[in-house]
Amino acid sequence: MGNATLGAMSPSEPAPGVLVFTSRTMQTTSTILWHARSAVVVDPAWQADELDRLADLLAERRLTAALGWSTHAHHDHLLWHPRFGSPPRLTSPAAARTAAEHLTEIRTALDLPAHLIALAGEVQAHDGGQLPWDGPPAQILTHQAHAPGHSALWLPESRVLIAGDMLSDIEIPLLEDSTLAQYRSGLDLLAPYARQAEVLIPGHGRVARAGTSDSPTVRLDADRRYLDSLGTSASHDPRLHQAPAWLQRAHQHNEQQTARHQANRHGG
Repeated sequence: MGNATLGAMSPSEPAPGVLVFTSRTMQTTSTILWHARSAVVVDPAWQADELDRLADLLAERRLTAALGWSTHAHHDHLLWHPRFGSPPRLTSPAAARTAAEHLTEIRTALDLPAHLIALAGEVQAHDGGQLPWDGPPAQILTHQAHAPGHSALWLPESRVLIAGDMLSDIEIPLLEDSTLAQYRSGLDLLAPYARQAEVLIPGHGRVARAGTSDSPTVRLDADRRYLDSLGTSASHDPRLHQAPAWLQRAHQHNEQQTARHQANRHGG
């Protein structure tokens, strides 16, 4: 992925107990769930000063990180900072295996100080259906779209869906390590939660809100339309208009992967 310089990272609180930061790099989001003095740090990213700012926030609010959670095992979702402490850093079993198998590759992809690179990718497998913390329930929704063991989080009390690298307003669906069928299945899993969600937090891009022109269901429909258009003459998406080169390449990869699948299915 390439870099895009945006404004300084600033927090928003789209729902009670949920803080969202947006990095200047690729509009990457970091989410903090908090309750009383306890916090879960989800996908902290991306630059050293931004990780420092997240640590400052925890200190300012006198919050202690009880858990870390990585939605999947791509390098920009496996970061950490020593000032977060040493709580369990969890992810799905498949994502934990992927992180362990590709640890050198993950760290090589990062342009960060050595003390931060040394913490990248140090995640453990969690096979439960909810986050193990004392705050409001956070249901784990694991699928195989985009990356092995990709896991969204659903907060039923606040109706917040933390989607990881899906349902973005700035990124098309990125098949990457998944098949088209796996990506469709992932969207099918997320669909009932997207319909209930008041707030959707993507891994990259802006927060979506129910009842607006950029609602969680609008995002879901856009991703499904994109997948349906792959391999056809109608394969276009507004997110590709003036898109950076890396996203154009990702679209080409999606097209090629779809063409290979269609050829194999027909014995070509």
